[in-house]
Amino acid sequence: MAAAATIIPESIAVHSVQELAQRYIYANYVTGGSRCGPMSYLVLLIEDPRNTAVNTALDAVGLAALSNIRLSPRTMLKAQREYTKALSQTNRALRDPIMCKADDTLAAVVLLGIYEVITCTDNSYIDRWMKHMDGAAKLIEIRGSDQLTRPEGVDMFTQLRAQIIVSRIYQEKYSSSILTQLTEEVKQYRDPNDVILDHLGNTVIRLTNFCADVKNKRIAKPSEIIRTALSIDADLVSLLISVPPSWSYATVQIPMLDGKPITNAVWGSHYHVYGSIEAATMWNNYRSARIVVQELIYDTLRDLEGSRLHSTSYPQQHSLAEQCRQTILQLAEDICASVPFHFGLGTDENDMFQDSLSNPLRESNGSTTVATQSPSPSMPSNASDAALSPDGEARPISMLSSSELKSKPHLLSHIPGFFEVAGTAGLNLMWPLLVAGNSGVASEGLRDWIIIV
Repeated sequence: MAAAATIIPESIAVHSVQELAQRYIYANYVTGGSRCGPMSYLVLLIEDPRNTAVNTALDAVGLAALSNIRLSPRTMLKAQREYTKALSQTNRALRDPIMCKADDTLAAVVLLGIYEVITCTDNSYIDRWMKHMDGAAKLIEIRGSDQLTRPEGVDMFTQLRAQIIVSRIYQEKYSSSILTQLTEEVKQYRDPNDVILDHLGNTVIRLTNFCADVKNKRIAKPSEIIRTALSIDADLVSLLISVPPSWSYATVQIPMLDGKPITNAVWGSHYHVYGSIEAATMWNNYRSARIVVQELIYDTLRDLEGSRLHSTSYPQQHSLAEQCRQTILQLAEDICASVPFHFGLGTDENDMFQDSLSNPLRESNGSTTVATQSPSPSMPSNASDAALSPDGEARPISMLSSSELKSKPHLLSHIPGFFEVAGTAGLNLMWPLLVAGNSGVASEGLRDWIIIV
C-alpha cells in the first residue's frame, strides 16, 4: 500500500529533503493525535545523537515515504542508501552483547521492517519483512523481563508482539514460550484498562501454535481441528464481549439515496469511529484472528464434504459451514468499516454527507460551495458543480434525477472528498485488509473496494 499524500506547508519548504523526511515521520508516526501510530518511544531515542542506527533507519523510512508521495526515483535512491547504512549499523549493534539489548537497536529493527512495507514493489518484500520480524523476536527474547519495566519498552514490546504474531501466522510457525511468558508478565506494568491487549495477545499466540500444529499434522483429524478452532474462537469472542470504554467504538450510518449509500468511499452503509489508532488496531487484530479461525473450520468442512469417505450429507455440517461463511463476511465488512477512520473520517464529518442530501448549493466567487456550512479544514470540498443540473441550475443532490446522477458518477464516489491521511494508515491496515480480501468467501465487490483503498 503506497504512502498517503501529505500536504507539506510552505513554511518548511525551504528545508532539505532529509529534514522533510524526518519531519514527516515525526508528524505521522510519533505525534499528531489519535490516528497516528504508537511510536512515541522514538522521541527520546532520535534526540540522542549516539543512536546512529535508529536515526539512519528513520531517515530511510522518511525518504521512502516522501519518494512515494512525490513519485521521486531520486529520493528513493537516497532512501535506499540510508537503508543500507542503517542495516549495516544495526547488524553491528546486534553483534554487541550490550547494544543488542538497547532500545534504539530494537527501534531500528522496527523501522527497517516499516521500510520494507513502504518500499514493496513485488512479493519478495514479505520475505525481507519476515526476516526483520524474526530478528525482532530474538531481540525481545534476549531483552527479557527488564524491557517491560520501562514505558517505552512496553510500547515496543506491544507493537512488535502484534507484528511477530502476524508473521508467525503467515508462516504457520510456532511462537516461542518466552513470548508467552513476557505477555503474562507485562500485565503488571499496564493500566488495568489496557490489559485487554495482553489477553488478546495470549489467545492469538495460541492461534499461531494451532496453525503450526495443523500444518505439521500434529492435529490432523477433522473433528479435532474443528473442535480446537471453535474453542479458540469462543475465547476470542468472550474477550471482547465487554471491553473498557476506551477501547470501544461508535458506528456511524451514512445517508442512503435510492436505497444505496451516497458514497463509495465507505464500504456498505456505515463506518466505525474509534477512540485511538491503538483501539482500531486491536479490533482489527481480533477480527483478522477470527477470520483465520473461521476459515480453518470452513475449509475443513468443505474437505469433509468432498471426501469419498464422508459422501453422506450431514445437515449440521452444512449449517456450521454457512455460519462460518456469514461470520467471515461480517468480520471482513467490519475491517472495511474501520478504514475511513484511519483515513481521517470522524463522527462530525458525517454532517457533510447529510448536507450533501439536504442543503442547496449556491454560486460563490465562480465556484459552487455549500451554502449553510463549510467543510471542516480536514475535509476539503470536492463538490464543485456536483449538484448542478444540465441547465446549470443549482439543486440539492436529492432533487437530481436518476439520469442526471448516472451522468455524474463522481458525485457518489467522491463525497466527502479527500481524507486527511496519517502515514501509518497503510501500515495498520495492510494485514487486516489482506486477510479480509484474501478470504475465500469475500465478494468480488469487497475485494475490488479493498484494492482501490
